[in-house]
Amino acid sequence: MTEDPSGIHTQASYKPVLTFSIQNRTLQLTREGGGFVFLVFGVGLGAINTGNNLLYLILAMCCSFIAVSGILSELTLRKIQIEGIPLASLYTHAPSPLTLRFTNHKLKVPSYSLRLTFPRNPGYQVDREIFILHVPHGQTVEKTLMVTAQNRGRLKMNLCRLSTSFPFGFFIKSREIDLNLEAVVFPEIRRVALPPPSHYTQEGEGIIQQRGDELFALRDFRPGDSLTAVHWKSSAKTGILRVKEFLSGGPQSYTIFLNLDDPQTNQQVAADVLEQRVSETASMAYHLIRRGDEVSLKIRGFQTQPGNSEAHLESILYFLAFAGTPEQISPERHFSST
Repeated sequence: MTEDPSGIHTQASYKPVLTFSIQNRTLQLTREGGGFVFLVFGVGLGAINTGNNLLYLILAMCCSFIAVSGILSELTLRKIQIEGIPLASLYTHAPSPLTLRFTNHKLKVPSYSLRLTFPRNPGYQVDREIFILHVPHGQTVEKTLMVTAQNRGRLKMNLCRLSTSFPFGFFIKSREIDLNLEAVVFPEIRRVALPPPSHYTQEGEGIIQQRGDELFALRDFRPGDSLTAVHWKSSAKTGILRVKEFLSGGPQSYTIFLNLDDPQTNQQVAADVLEQRVSETASMAYHLIRRGDEVSLKIRGFQTQPGNSEAHLESILYFLAFAGTPEQISPERHFSST
């Protein structure tokens, strides 16, 4: 058993030489275990050929080691529940932390030397295996790893494998656990060149509307308004949040057009072009709202209200996560409910 520089324990390099599977249990014989089993056979043959009682005692002790190993490893794996805390925000090709909770529901028996691995999946990658030295009975241990989603849309992390080489390292016993963790992966956020305040692009790709520095009026706060526009003195006097409206200048209002169809064939564009357009749209909305500007998303037959709040940004990214996929959601229904 070793420990890597990040402080996470990693299991010693036990190399399985033989594997047995039955129901939801997999038993792997390690190289060390193979040597021990070979020794047991040698002692057994010696005891039979010579009739030496001492050899029979040694044989019985070795066999008891194997039996104890099987019992303790089974007790270690039993009643271990793994729960994943849902990810708040997950972006394509961007590592995000995932916290896992290991709960030992046994009343009196602790668990030792647990290792958690994920099967290879084209939808995501994890940066490491998780090794836990000790989980006391009735307690919970948390570990964090980094998950990188490969595609936008719905991410499902269903199965993981929990294993242990406790107590002697002769065998690695493992079982599959249903994690049942789902998350929505937003499009990839890239670096994009943001338009200056007086920039107008060609062919309707973006429209800028001046917003302003000069105070025009005060109105009641509405859901989706940015907190940066709140007039705190007036709000403190009336007890109701009041928002400043400006006459001209200041933060800008942008409309981002997203076209997923080829104008010549009236069919959806190719997959690589689709991903590029969705990623650029998401990146532009992300950076503009982070800059303090208002953003409105326009697609065929529908346009959202402008806004620069976190809720507005999340609503746009959620819609773009499924745009052009079989799970595409209705923009009217989605934006009207958010």
